[in-house]
Amino acid sequence: MTESLGKYITTISKYINYYINKRANKLNLNIHQVHILKILYNNEGINQEELTDISKSDKVTISKLLDGLVKEEYVEKRKNEEDRRIKNLYVTEKGESIKKEIKNILKDTTKILSADFTEKENVIIRKLLNRMLDNIYDEINNK
Repeated sequence: MTESLGKYITTISKYINYYINKRANKLNLNIHQVHILKILYNNEGINQEELTDISKSDKVTISKLLDGLVKEEYVEKRKNEEDRRIKNLYVTEKGESIKKEIKNILKDTTKILSADFTEKENVIIRKLLNRMLDNIYDEINNK
């Protein structure tokens, strides 16, 4: 019998969390906030609901993560001009100042994880992991 995929994914995730948190803590961030910043760097001005969808997370988690990013002055919320109930999210100057470090943390993590992969293996593993993510996300949200 083969080992559970969940066992491997959980163990890899634990070590990724440790590695990224160790580096991100120097910026008063955690792994989840690093990922939120990465999304916002590429999607300036989105609202919280859009961020929740892109990150495949839940509203409560995203709200808490954003509160920490706002408190650290990495992100600011601005009222939407068309609908004042909606707040759009923007990376602040302070948040922009750490953009290179955030990208390096994520790039280094990927480099470590795929250190001895061929280009073809890299493409295959990403496709498979993305399918697994979609499968579990759909299962959770369709029930």
